[in-house]
Amino acid sequence: MIKSHAIHLDREQFDWGESPFPEAYLLESDGRPMAETDLHRILMIALLHALEEFYRKNPLVYVSGNIFVYYRDEAKALQSVAPDIFVVFGVENKYRRSYYLEKEGKAPEVVIELTSTSTKLEDLVTKHYIYARLGVREYFLFDPYNETARSPLTGFRLEGGEYAPMTGARLHSEVLGLDLVVEQGLLRLYNPKTGKRLRSPKETEEEFRNARKRLVRAFKARQKAEAEAAAAEAKATAAEAKAAQELAARQAAEAMTAGAEARVAEEMLKRQMVEAELARLRDELARLKERTP
Repeated sequence: MIKSHAIHLDREQFDWGESPFPEAYLLESDGRPMAETDLHRILMIALLHALEEFYRKNPLVYVSGNIFVYYRDEAKALQSVAPDIFVVFGVENKYRRSYYLEKEGKAPEVVIELTSTSTKLEDLVTKHYIYARLGVREYFLFDPYNETARSPLTGFRLEGGEYAPMTGARLHSEVLGLDLVVEQGLLRLYNPKTGKRLRSPKETEEEFRNARKRLVRAFKARQKAEAEAAAAEAKATAAEAKAAQELAARQAAEAMTAGAEARVAEEMLKRQMVEAELARLRDELARLKERTP
């Protein structure tokens, strides 16, 4: 949504060194706001976030937007254009102040512009021509308010140096490997391999909060389970201790009973021996009486 600019500087004023146009001297802003409306801004941030997350593990995919892309026109004059969102494959994923084609050696391969009535002509004509000339393989236009075309989403694929329009409500990006879909007035990206939608920052934050809540619930449930297990173990230990005490008491009682029974048996044996001795003595006494005249 930012117009392209021609740069005219006296090259003799600076020590250019090895670079034909050092990045340090390139303009980084034209003073205009990042987006035209809140919805444009929200969409731009959401799409950038989704693409950055999708390619996060690939160090050779650069996702950016709303920064100046510098290039040379047919007259070799330095020009700039600022795509809302663009993706380049095969260049280092790092922070840049601007994207300079002569330095990077590669133009953006996919551009997404969030258009409006005020930028319609620039997006459909000026940038359409610039991106085709630069070799941008796929160019998508999305109007969140659906004020500029019959369909809020249009796409073009570069064929023979010219853009051929894409057809269908669901546009597939061969470069990104993603589907672009309009849902409830928003432009969303889908991974056709998984069927899942790439998340926006709000959705990512909500998922993070839900995951955190699940972790907290799981942690509390584990604490409760551990406390219940500890209580059950303590109860079992107490029960085992009580059972051991009861067993010891029973064994002691049984031992006492066995001792008493042994003593009774001993007393009975002694009595039997005494009675047997008395019987013997009586018999002997009787025999003595019989022998006495």
